[in-house]
Amino acid sequence: MAFSKIDLRNFRCFDSLSIDLSSNSNLFYGKNGSGKTSILESIYVASSGRSFRTSNLESLIKRDTEAFNIKAYDNKTGSILEVNKARNKPIDIKINNSKATISELVRTFPSFSIDSKTFFYNDNAPDYRRKHLDRGLFIASSDYSKDWFGYFRSLKQRNSALKLGDRALAKAYDSVLVDNGERLNILRENLIIEVKKIFDDLVSKLAQENIRANIFSDLDIYLKSGFDNKSGLLDSLNKSYNIDLKRKITTTGPHKADVLFESKGTLIKDIFSRGEQKMLSILWSLSQNIYLGRSFNLSPILLLDDLSSELDVEMLECFLPTLKYIENRFVFSNIVDLFGSKIIDEKQSYKKFHVEQLNLKNAKK
Repeated sequence: MAFSKIDLRNFRCFDSLSIDLSSNSNLFYGKNGSGKTSILESIYVASSGRSFRTSNLESLIKRDTEAFNIKAYDNKTGSILEVNKARNKPIDIKINNSKATISELVRTFPSFSIDSKTFFYNDNAPDYRRKHLDRGLFIASSDYSKDWFGYFRSLKQRNSALKLGDRALAKAYDSVLVDNGERLNILRENLIIEVKKIFDDLVSKLAQENIRANIFSDLDIYLKSGFDNKSGLLDSLNKSYNIDLKRKITTTGPHKADVLFESKGTLIKDIFSRGEQKMLSILWSLSQNIYLGRSFNLSPILLLDDLSSELDVEMLECFLPTLKYIENRFVFSNIVDLFGSKIIDEKQSYKKFHVEQLNLKNAKK
């Protein structure tokens, strides 16, 4: 499900705010400090119970008030969501007036954020790319979450045995580790293969409209499993036992996996400019969002903060036709209005919101 309307009260800089969203693209624009990012953040909080800016949810409560409240509605299903956070109290979530957990919230109203870390996806550590990959699979597949928890539970126990220097005890956890780990690896590989197909198709369409998009053609995007795929995880664990005992930690397995982006054998981070890296990260995230929507009957909201930072005029114009191919609700922010561009497809549903005017309207109510 995806929100069609969201109401805020005492969230960040807003006393109150009510927004009806388009089913396709939604642009929030305005000067720095006007509240653009806070609106995107509120949508992310309402769909994940977390912020993409801070781990301290109390900091989201408007100064001199005691709690923030977010209400969201899905006009297709009639579902109602309410999220409350009071000072010195845990977050309170209700879906259709019934108390819900964060896990239930994430699966009911999935969302993904393209933020400052995602912009430079390839410059981040492998751990970040794994989490970005796993988040989609967690939401889409209950089997994946079972295997993930099973794998990391066994990994923790195996590492404890390695710290004790107990080889036999460490080996006792290998069968469960292998069963869960190899299934994790297959699901990750399948996701990357399918998302790559969507990515390539999207790039091909963009290149027909803007030659600059050709830089994203013929990229190699693949999963580095964290172990030797040919021999399998069990054989890799056996071969690494002496190293594992010496280092007192498991050195091979899906917990060491990475997603690699290369062009003719060279890592993208070593040859792409910052603007090109950001554009690549956006296109990859959009492709993953489309895949999850098509394959798992989801309607994941995609959030993109501060679109035009790091993008030159040519790269921004290269991006804008992408809006024609978005299949789920897309909410993004920018300092200026982009919808006057001639390359925007007028047949699709777009909405733009001038954040300063939104503040004025709600102040008069």
